[in-house]
Amino acid sequence: MNFAYLKTIIFAIWIFCSSTAKSDSPDWNRVHELTVHGLNRLYALEVDEALSVFDSVSRLAPRDPRGHFFQSMVYFYIYGLERDEPALDAFLEKSERVIEICEYLLDRNGKDALTKFYLGGIYGYRGLAHHTNGSLLKAARDGRKGYLLLEEAVSDNPSLYDAQMGFGLFQYLIAKVPRSMRWILSVLGFSGNLEGGLNGLRLAAEKGTYTRTEAKLFLAQFLFSEGRRDTALMYLNQLRTEYPENTLFMVLYAFWQHRLNNYEEAMAAAKTAIELNNRKKIRYGDELAYSTLGSIYFTLNDFANSSSYYRRYKEMTHKDERVPNWTYYRAGLACEISGDRSTALEFYRRMRDVNDRDRVWETQMYRRVQQLIQLPMTDAEMLIIQAENAFARKQYDEALRLYTLGLEKAAANSDDEGRALYGLLQISYEESRLDSAVAIAKRVVALNPRNETWVVPHAWYKLGQVYVRQRNAGQARMAFERALKFKDYDFEMRLESNAREELKKLDQIR
Repeated sequence: MNFAYLKTIIFAIWIFCSSTAKSDSPDWNRVHELTVHGLNRLYALEVDEALSVFDSVSRLAPRDPRGHFFQSMVYFYIYGLERDEPALDAFLEKSERVIEICEYLLDRNGKDALTKFYLGGIYGYRGLAHHTNGSLLKAARDGRKGYLLLEEAVSDNPSLYDAQMGFGLFQYLIAKVPRSMRWILSVLGFSGNLEGGLNGLRLAAEKGTYTRTEAKLFLAQFLFSEGRRDTALMYLNQLRTEYPENTLFMVLYAFWQHRLNNYEEAMAAAKTAIELNNRKKIRYGDELAYSTLGSIYFTLNDFANSSSYYRRYKEMTHKDERVPNWTYYRAGLACEISGDRSTALEFYRRMRDVNDRDRVWETQMYRRVQQLIQLPMTDAEMLIIQAENAFARKQYDEALRLYTLGLEKAAANSDDEGRALYGLLQISYEESRLDSAVAIAKRVVALNPRNETWVVPHAWYKLGQVYVRQRNAGQARMAFERALKFKDYDFEMRLESNAREELKKLDQIR
C-alpha cells in the first residue's frame, strides 16, 4: 500500500469534515485578533496561555495555517531556550500539520504567496531546529526548501512583509557563513546578501503583520553585531517598552550594556530580570540573568560575586550543550581566583573540545583550560587576567599597574611574561607612547613561549602598526612580513588577514 497516498486521502477527509462541520466561513477578524493576542502572550513569556490561544485559532480556522504555525513556533522557541527534546518533538510533529495544510492550499492555488510564507517559514525553522540538534543533512534539506519558498513568496508579493522577515533572516545568515563553507551553499542554491537581509528584516519590523516583533529582535541583534549599536538599541528599547515583563529582552539589554562598558546599567537590568523572574515564576531562560551578572562582575574583577552568580547559573543549567565554552571558562577562572579550585575544576571539565579556526576564542579557551586542569593558576596569571579586564574597561593606569605586577611575578615563565609584556605593548600603543611600544615589542619577539605562541606574531603585527604611525614604511613592512612567517597559533587566520591588509595599504602609498 502507498502510505503517502493514504495519508493524503486521510488529510483530504479531515479537510472536508472540518469544512462541512461549519456552514459559515470563519470570522477572519476574530482569527486575526486571536493570533495577535497569542503573539502578545508569547512575547510576554506567558507561554501556556499563548499555546491555548493558538489552539483556539486552529479550532476556529482549521484549514488556515496560522494557528498551527504559531503553535508550533512556541515549541520551537522553548526548544531553543531549553534544548528540551520533547519540545523539539512537539515542534516537528505540529510543523507536519502546517506543511499538510499549506501543500493542500498550494495544490489549489500555486500562486498563493501567503501560504508560501507559512510553508517556507516552517521549513526554515525546521532547518534551524535540525541544525541546533546536530542533524546537518536534515537542516540543509529543510533549510533549502524554506529558502526557495520564501524567495518565491517575496517575488510574488513584495509587500508581503511577513515573508520579508523570513527571507531577510536567511539572506543575512547565509552572508555570514564562513568562506570555507560557502561553496556548499552555492551548490544548494543559496545566496546571501547582508544588506538585503537587513533591509528585509527592517521592512518586516516596521510593516509586518505577525512577524514585527521577531523581526525587530533579529534586526537589533544583527545590527549590534555589525557595529550599528545606536540603531540596534533603538529597536531593542522598542521591544522592552512594548513588553516590559519580557526578561529575555531585559537580559539581552544587560548583555549589550556590559559590552558597551555601562556596568551599572547592565547590573541593574540583570538584577531586575531576576526579581521579575522570581515574582512571575518564569521558567524559560531565567538562568541567563545569573550568567550575565557573573560575566559583569568578572569584568569588574569582583571574582567573589562573579563565582557566586556563576555557581547559581550552574545549579539551574543541566545541559552542557546549551552553555558556550567562554561561560564555563570565566566561571572557572572566577572560582579559582577567589580560592575555590575544586569548583573551578568542575567548570573547566564541562568545556567541550574545540579546535575550529572559525571559533578562535573558544579554541584558545579550551587549550588554556587543559593546562589549568593539570596545574593551578600562577600568581602572575591571576594578575594578568585582572589587567586584561582593566584594559577592556579602558582603565589603562590600572591595567598598567597590574600588568607590571604580573611581569614581576612571571619570573622565568615565558608564557606569563609574554602575556604581560603584550598587554603593556597594547597600552603603550593605545596611549600613543610609540617609542615605549617599540621597545616592549622587541622584548616580546625575542621570547620563546611554550604555550602562548600567539604573542610573538601578534607583537610583530603590533610593531608594524607602531611603525606605520611613525611613518616608517620600510620597518612597518618588515614587521608585517615577519608576522606572516608564523604558523599554527591562536587567532592565526585573523592576524594573517589583517597583516596582508596592512601590506596592501603600504603598497598603495608607495
